[in-house]
Amino acid sequence: MKKIKIATLWLGDFKESLIIKLIENCSKKEIEIVSPELCDILIFGPYDTHRLKRKFINFTRKKITSIDNIFPNIDLYLLNRKIKPLRIFYSHENYSFPDIRFDFSITSHLGINNETHLRFPLWKDLIDWKHLGITRNITKFIKRFDNFYNIKELMSPQGDLFLKKEKKICLLSSHLDEPRKSMYFNLSKHFVVDGHGPYFNKNIKTHNLNLELKKDILNKYAFNLCPENSLYPGYYTEKVPEAFLGKSLPLAWADSNINVDFNEKSFVNLLNYSKDNYFEISNLLKNENFLKQFTTEPLLLKEPNLNAEIHFVKKIISSI
Repeated sequence: MKKIKIATLWLGDFKESLIIKLIENCSKKEIEIVSPELCDILIFGPYDTHRLKRKFINFTRKKITSIDNIFPNIDLYLLNRKIKPLRIFYSHENYSFPDIRFDFSITSHLGINNETHLRFPLWKDLIDWKHLGITRNITKFIKRFDNFYNIKELMSPQGDLFLKKEKKICLLSSHLDEPRKSMYFNLSKHFVVDGHGPYFNKNIKTHNLNLELKKDILNKYAFNLCPENSLYPGYYTEKVPEAFLGKSLPLAWADSNINVDFNEKSFVNLLNYSKDNYFEISNLLKNENFLKQFTTEPLLLKEPNLNAEIHFVKKIISSI
């Protein structure tokens, strides 16, 4: 095998993802992105499970229960294949595992004791790993903030720049689903909360198409309201690191296990202040002594590495 042929059903610019680069580096083979019927590895994720083809498959399997006996693991994408590819379920979102077969899974979930699963949170994919010989092109997703994350910056205290800014809050969002809506309106009673992104500007179709860099927006605000979309152990995305790197105090909303990844003394977790509709934290955010404690704290307490990722990728390569 001179090349490893990979197909993805939902991910744009996936060739620049860290996992693909590790497969390329560890196998010492060229990666070619191909269509599903030609691939050695098929990568699918949560968005694909909502497509019409996938919905039709799941509907058919539920209505005709014997179909699994006749066509085990039926997949309309691959019906014309004699040799099935290695299947990898890959998701940075808080999404339960699909009810279709996969050989390996990559998610942000904590607490999964399975050798075919890798916990790989989104923020780790966005780090600059050039010091390990991994170079990647800037994708639209990376560019919307500024660049890949610098590990030294994540491991250094944020400093007091956010204290020198006007005490305003920014929220970059494509929706105001609860509890984000309540956070937004309750904090708006005490602070100016400026909304940015597709929800507040209908001319912006997606965050990736916003002409203003997220880092430039964050530099104007003392605080960044950056809640995760939902609570789940391990589900921590780009939101807290980008607020931190943007010199804006992160006002996060995540489950208590977030201290597995990040120093909980470097940001505010609104989950701890929801009982009084964020009244207490609204007062604390006006207290200089309370705010000064965040100036000396780094986001990361230990340097991240790729030992687990490299070990996992080698298992994938040996299974092709």
